[in-house]
Amino acid sequence: MNTNYIPYIDRYNGINVNLSKIKFDYEVIQDKMTDVTNHGNQVLVQKKFHLMWDNKYSPEIDLIPYTQDIIDFLQKRIQFNSVTYRNVLPNTCYNWHTDTGGICYHIPIITNNACFFVYEHRNFRMPADGSIYVVNTEKEHTFINAGSEPRIHLTLEVH
Repeated sequence: MNTNYIPYIDRYNGINVNLSKIKFDYEVIQDKMTDVTNHGNQVLVQKKFHLMWDNKYSPEIDLIPYTQDIIDFLQKRIQFNSVTYRNVLPNTCYNWHTDTGGICYHIPIITNNACFFVYEHRNFRMPADGSIYVVNTEKEHTFINAGSEPRIHLTLEVH
């Protein structure tokens, strides 16, 4: 897939993940997630845990073999140096922003119908159906979890 033509969000064609296995792996290490605040104020927006940062794996990668297999498979096909679990808390919205790296790959693990990525005048849902989504993060965007349950994604990106 040529990611140069991703206007907003698209499915990455080439692999679907086994949702029950990747969810099981997440449950093994979910207690490692730490709070993240929105630019220093006290509004808690998400929790996250880095499995890989600057191409260096966290030791916990050995506890989640299925997720490690997915990461290894994707490293042969796409460019990334960071892998992060992101838990967007219920009833939260992140700030309007752009990210470095340009492209981020999302694997939705747990989501709900009130979760959206928002660009300009468009919004997108990414269901937890085993798909991997390519997200253009060079365009200004935000994400919203207007639901009552957390939204959990595994993200792969260049930071």
